[in-house]
Amino acid sequence: MKFVRESTGLVKEFGTFDVFALNFSFLGPAAGIAYPLFISAFLPNSNWILAVIISSLLMLPLTINYYILSTNIPRSAGDYIYVSRALGPRIGIMVGMSLITAFSMGFPVLAMLEVIMVIIPALQLIGYYLNNNSIISLANVIMNSNVYLFALTTVFIIVSFLLSFKGKVYAKSVSYLTILQLIGGIISLIGLFMMKGKSITDITVPQLNGQTFVLASVFALSLFAFSNAPSFFAGEVKRKRNIFFIGYILSYAIATLFTLLFVLAIEYGIGKDEYITYTLQGWNLPIYTGSTLSFLALPFLKSPLLFLVIASGLTWYLLYAMINVSASSRLLFSMSFDRVLPAFLSEVRNGIPVNALLFTLLSSMLFSFIEVYLGLSVSFAIDGLWFLTWNYLVVSIASLKLANLDRRLLITAPLSILGLSTVIISTIFYVLTYPAFGNVILQGNVPFDIFTVILPPLIGLITYEVSRVERKKEGIELELIYKEIQPE
Repeated sequence: MKFVRESTGLVKEFGTFDVFALNFSFLGPAAGIAYPLFISAFLPNSNWILAVIISSLLMLPLTINYYILSTNIPRSAGDYIYVSRALGPRIGIMVGMSLITAFSMGFPVLAMLEVIMVIIPALQLIGYYLNNNSIISLANVIMNSNVYLFALTTVFIIVSFLLSFKGKVYAKSVSYLTILQLIGGIISLIGLFMMKGKSITDITVPQLNGQTFVLASVFALSLFAFSNAPSFFAGEVKRKRNIFFIGYILSYAIATLFTLLFVLAIEYGIGKDEYITYTLQGWNLPIYTGSTLSFLALPFLKSPLLFLVIASGLTWYLLYAMINVSASSRLLFSMSFDRVLPAFLSEVRNGIPVNALLFTLLSSMLFSFIEVYLGLSVSFAIDGLWFLTWNYLVVSIASLKLANLDRRLLITAPLSILGLSTVIISTIFYVLTYPAFGNVILQGNVPFDIFTVILPPLIGLITYEVSRVERKKEGIELELIYKEIQPE
């Protein structure tokens, strides 16, 4: 069976730095360290530096695996393409629909994180800088009101979508916002190191133990596993030499370097014990201590550079969200192109699958109401472990069947499976054997946790069965479509 259209209609808008920016921002070292460092309070014998190194090494094969896959199969919605062509339409559609559902459910979380972890501390920091208690009070009111949170998250969602509606605007926005993030990160690092709250000899000597290893797993769940952003846009990447190497490997290396430097800077400028105490108990400043931004801005409380650090912080979850929504639209588009979903979802305007993007907006707004306004939330452990299993582990298994395209996959795929399995098993083991850690990492609404685990693959399975029946009525065997890779 041949595809009716000879091209997808997507435009190759992404250049070398754009691809680098996508992956660096999806990894997001400044925002990504917040939860692991908070969790370290319940792992008192863990070592931050060693945990970062171990985690980055565990997830490195996965990054290389994606680099090889994108180089050999440069198609947008890569994860769905890899799995459906290697393991068949049933598993492929289940993975594709699971990712779409997961992204829709995850988008409100990113919006809420932008408000709680960036906008609220940003207002408090500005209020402190201007000596204006009204601004600080406004931030506190927002923090304690589901109505205000829902209103601000709705604005955030709309802004994210507006920046994603044109291919060129999207690519440039991601690049410019990433540059701002990099500049703000560098300034924050310089400021923290200049604080000299501790002597270099006070930084804990790396020692491997069980708590360090499980903290490495949390770093993977929060940061290092998310190194596959280019795979969702690979069909829109300009064909330039080494573009995927820069997009995957170089971005991963620089994100790892930034993560190490952030951890070192916090230990050196503030102190590990002090950071944990402030995070859990607060400090004598009217600024929220649950956000990394508060600490990265600490050296600049009386400096105009504070506003640059705040502007940089505003990009953290905005870039996550922009990648999230666009990845979801590419998945919908690709499944429509494969005749699994309605044809209108594959309509392209301005280089963007516009109807797929609008569908993602509507589903995100629905889950925003459920999660933000109604206050239902999924636990970090359930969300992270589910995503590692249904996305990265399945893609790694599929890579073994795609090794005929590149024999290097016979090395990277098993190593990816090993790294992911290590993270999954160590996290589950520590949750079951160390209640203080388990109670924190499993915080959430239990019925909603169960709902979010069951719903995505169930929707995928139903989609497959309905599509198979409908295509059969048209005289089309769904399996035959998956014998070919979509055109560019």
